[in-house]
Amino acid sequence: MRKRFLLLHNAVAGLRRHRLVRLVVAELKKRGAEVVTLRLSGLGQNLSQAALARIVHYDGFDAVVAAGGDGTIRALAKALGPDAPVPIGVIPVGTGNVLARELPLPSHAADVAEMLLNGPEIEIAGAHAGDEPFYLMAGIGFDGEIINNLNLEMKRRIGKTAYVWPTLKALSHKPRPFAVVIDGKKLEATWLVATKSSRYAGSFTLVNGLHVRDKKMVVVLFQARTRWQRIVELAALGLNFVERLPGISIHTCESSIEVAESGLPIEIDGDEAGVSPVTISLGNGPMRLIVPAEAKPDQ
Repeated sequence: MRKRFLLLHNAVAGLRRHRLVRLVVAELKKRGAEVVTLRLSGLGQNLSQAALARIVHYDGFDAVVAAGGDGTIRALAKALGPDAPVPIGVIPVGTGNVLARELPLPSHAADVAEMLLNGPEIEIAGAHAGDEPFYLMAGIGFDGEIINNLNLEMKRRIGKTAYVWPTLKALSHKPRPFAVVIDGKKLEATWLVATKSSRYAGSFTLVNGLHVRDKKMVVVLFQARTRWQRIVELAALGLNFVERLPGISIHTCESSIEVAESGLPIEIDGDEAGVSPVTISLGNGPMRLIVPAEAKPDQ
């Protein structure tokens, strides 16, 4: 049973964050655990790997808990590094919570506390977009533009509604074709999503038959050439039939994805990640994650 937790709380995570986090902390303390809370805005910029390693080692924590969404989890996994001394726990209070939906992770305080105290660990293999690790997806083009224009303060205040304006702004631009090389094969797209998860942007299904625990990556190439065609693609995503829409192609990536064109916005696990050119590749050290007993695969 884990007894000491370092809780890293993302100050710009989803609307439910305060209440659920308070309830989970209260439940942990009621069951005899010690919780040290560190509130951060912009986890990736405010906590170095060396600093976090010292805190975990010298204070004897049994786990580091991310209270936030997919971007918070990614930033924490990056800060802990590939040889993390302790596992990561999650209180899923982000906006999309793709990882929590995919596994799935509990969302009720008592169940979250039980998972953190006694849940088993699994490993989730990662990938890289340039030098940045990710564990769910990387997007180039349309969704990268949305994330690039997202107001984080508005996201903190109104949640998913904050995505409406940047989505409309991205739709106002004509899709821009760019060359893509997947494992040496030359292709073209106007929007690319490289995913390790079946889900996308919360509960939408992007690719069937894929799970974040799999050590594989699938590339979805969207081909819209007009705004109307892009709207049709988004409708297909919303209705969970992306794989059946003509003009969208899906490819398994065995090694790498290369986009040489400059200036295309990139997002990874829902956070801004600069612009192309970029190489996306499999092979980032695994993330150790605490899950509920029922989510651990049979051995």
